[in-house]
Amino acid sequence: MQDLLVSSELGKLLTYFHETGKPTALDCHGPIALLSTLPDAQAFIRQFETSGTEKPQTNWAYAGYRFTVFSNQEEEMAKGLLGGDAMKFCPQDALTRAGGQYSQADTAFSPRVVTDRELITGQNPASALAVAHELLVRLK
Repeated sequence: MQDLLVSSELGKLLTYFHETGKPTALDCHGPIALLSTLPDAQAFIRQFETSGTEKPQTNWAYAGYRFTVFSNQEEEMAKGLLGGDAMKFCPQDALTRAGGQYSQADTAFSPRVVTDRELITGQNPASALAVAHELLVRLK
């Protein structure tokens, strides 16, 4: 979750997929990688890590897209699995602050898939099969 969100190589690939309408499927914490398409992902992340806020950058490829990702509620419930470590921020907050439109399942750890244009996102591991199914439907 720490390296892909600022990877310029991944940002170029995702931007190409976005611009050409190619199906893009991400699950659980994976949607955080969409931040790599920000004009200056590293600056956005630095600001967000230090203050918890950041104004959306203009020209984000996924601005206004509907998405889902591992929820803040699920992060809180899973804290014990971090062995005392703490996350710098939650993906739900960062993607929303960047300009995305977040939604989640009514119950934590329940499957949830959100498809908006070419983007397919799943909320958590329970969503993986449904994400894969949606991607396969798009690839036919």
